[in-house]
Amino acid sequence: MPRFSIVIPSRNRADLALSALQSVLEQDFRDFEVIVSDNSDEDESKALFRALQPFSADPRFRYIKPQRPLPMTAHWEWAVAHATGEYVGILTDRMILRLYTLSTVDAVIARGGPELVAYERTNLIETGTSFAVPKKGSGAAPLVTIRKTAPIIEAFSRSDFSPMDTPRFLNSFVSATFLDHLRSEYGSVFTGVAPDYGFLMRVLDQIDEFPFIETPLLIKHSEDRSNGKSFTHYNLDKAGNDFIAFSRSEQGEFLKFSPVPDDLVMITNVMMREYEIGRHNQRRGHFPNFEKQAFYNESLRHLMVLKREGKNVALLLDRMEKYRAENGLSSYRLSSRERRKHIRAKIRRILGFSPRKRKPKLEGQTFPTIIDALRIEAQERRNRLVLSNEELVSFG
Repeated sequence: MPRFSIVIPSRNRADLALSALQSVLEQDFRDFEVIVSDNSDEDESKALFRALQPFSADPRFRYIKPQRPLPMTAHWEWAVAHATGEYVGILTDRMILRLYTLSTVDAVIARGGPELVAYERTNLIETGTSFAVPKKGSGAAPLVTIRKTAPIIEAFSRSDFSPMDTPRFLNSFVSATFLDHLRSEYGSVFTGVAPDYGFLMRVLDQIDEFPFIETPLLIKHSEDRSNGKSFTHYNLDKAGNDFIAFSRSEQGEFLKFSPVPDDLVMITNVMMREYEIGRHNQRRGHFPNFEKQAFYNESLRHLMVLKREGKNVALLLDRMEKYRAENGLSSYRLSSRERRKHIRAKIRRILGFSPRKRKPKLEGQTFPTIIDALRIEAQERRNRLVLSNEELVSFG
């Protein structure tokens, strides 16, 4: 039994899966297994299988493939069932781990054997042709805090989705015993349409607190190929539409939990659907009914941002007005600050300018590949550790 199992579920993104795999195989902690679970269509699957051949001789690496492509939730359930480690984590194909992630998590586990350890996440800096790892969190000694789950539940019930660094299996390692407990309690580890949030709701139902590493050990990239991002910004691509098709055909029983059942793309509706599934399946009665007025207000705020970006959200606005009328809610009023933003955005559209976007702050050099950026960042951290130890000895 290895200390860790890292499961990498991939669908039709062979190029991205390689970076995720490399970030695991080059960890400074060696006691692990890594499993790539290929949920791709036939042609894409062949491409991924060929790309993985250089790693096939590594005894820590395994390749698995379901008999047919599965919905995301079913695929995660199937893939995680193959893990044999004491602690299990998921790394999607467009995410990477800092090369000292496993050693950092192992040090926290060694303090008391918690059921779950979570950690912060951040975004890779991408310039189009090169990459850099953000400087935040590259210090020697990460801060570990204890987070309560009750405030997270309360925030979700008010449609406040700002506590994003929640334990969603993507940014956490979970004990095999706790996974077995979830299976015995609910029949499965994951549920709903979005398995990361389905898992989160089960964690919130079962755990009162968990250790959290205040260091972004998980790094996301290729945001333009993220289903969640495409839903948030209403830019549905082939992968997003593929996700919706699976949801309609094979997970339709979950759609009735949405506040607006006929909508599958508005991100606030998607998030609240997963909360409602969790509330319906809860065992300890900690999940309150969600606040309909807060949900309506947050949905309108989100739609106004999309409208400011030039998106055609008329259908979504109509659905929300119907929802408001059916539930006797108050109309949403833009703040003066929001009105000013809309006016400025409208002027920019009239003048033919694109919406303003914040550029990530780049510190230091960039590198031609993602794994190069990770290696250099890890080496710089090791150098700082050596220097700190030398200074300590000198002082002594």
